[in-house]
Amino acid sequence: MMARASDAFALMTRGQYSGLTTQPVKGGEVLIALQRDGQSKVADALSKGARFQLYLALRLAGYYEFAQCRPSVPFIADDIMETFDHFRSEEVFRLFGEMASAGQVIYLTHHQHLCEIAKTVVPGVAIHNLG
Repeated sequence: MMARASDAFALMTRGQYSGLTTQPVKGGEVLIALQRDGQSKVADALSKGARFQLYLALRLAGYYEFAQCRPSVPFIADDIMETFDHFRSEEVFRLFGEMASAGQVIYLTHHQHLCEIAKTVVPGVAIHNLG
């Protein structure tokens, strides 16, 4: 799961971070983001946008783990890209497109520009307007 989350995080950040690792601390582990320049940051030292991307990478990896062992359930996300720029949103939609092979992906948003990005990045995406 960690390898998948690490790869997704690197993709979402477009290489600003090369991946994720953990570091043992008394009583557990702490999550570390590896920067492309060789430096590292603990998760709570990341920017708000990078933390959201990290959280999403962990959710994506967890979904795959869950889907391997059980009947498919939908992955639902509600406007989680509010702090992502255009390019990072593209990468997330690419990941969502890949996830669609494992199960249904539902993304809720009121941002029309994200719908346009999804149409460009994920061929055959179905978009439903509810208003």
